[in-house]
Amino acid sequence: MIAVKTARTRLTPEARRAQLLECALAAFAEHGVARATHSHVAERAGVSVPAVHSYFRTRDDLVAAVLGMVEAYLLDVVPNSLGGRKSVAEALKTLAVRFAAAAREDPDMIKVWLDWSTGVRANVWPQYMELLEKLHRIAQRVFSRGKREGVLPASLNVKAAARLYLGGGHTLALMQFADTSESEVEALIALIVTSIMAKAPDTPLPEVARG
Repeated sequence: MIAVKTARTRLTPEARRAQLLECALAAFAEHGVARATHSHVAERAGVSVPAVHSYFRTRDDLVAAVLGMVEAYLLDVVPNSLGGRKSVAEALKTLAVRFAAAAREDPDMIKVWLDWSTGVRANVWPQYMELLEKLHRIAQRVFSRGKREGVLPASLNVKAAARLYLGGGHTLALMQFADTSESEVEALIALIVTSIMAKAPDTPLPEVARG
C-alpha cells in the first residue's frame, strides 16, 4: 500500500473533513468496508489518528460517511443517465456505458460499492438494501414509460426488469477490474439492452419446480 501523504497545511474544518473523507474512501477501497480503520485514514492523510477521530468519532461514523458518499454518487449517476429526453433504449444504453466507465474513472467509489453489495451479514446490509430499492424505483420509471410508449412488452414486469438491468450494471462494473476486453464489455452492454427491449410474447413462462 502506498500512503498518500499530504502536507500539514492549516485547513478549514470543512476542507479537512473533505480531505479525510477522500482518504477514507481510498482506504475503504483498499481494505474493505469491514476492515478499514481510522489508522488507515490517518496514514493516507498524513495526520494523527486522534485527528481523524475528531471528525469521525467512531468507526460507525466513519463507515456511515463513506457509504453516504457512495450512495450519493449512485443516486446521481443513475437518474442522470436514465433521465432527460433520451429514448428508452438510449437511456438504458447510457447507464450501462456509464457503469462500465465509472470503474475506470472512479475506481475507489466503485470498489466500495461492490464490496458493500456483498456484505449480506454485516450491519450495513439494511442500508444497502434501501439504496438498492431507490435505484430500482428509478429504473422502474423508465420501464413503465417504455410500456406506455409501446416500445416495451405490455407484459413486462417492471420490478423484475429493474432488478435484471441493474444487476447487469453491477456485472459491468466488476468486469472492469478483471481486465475484460472492450469488445466483451460492449457485447454485454448490447445484450443487456436488447434483452430488455425485446418484444417478448405476452404469454406466461412455464413454472419452474422449486427443490
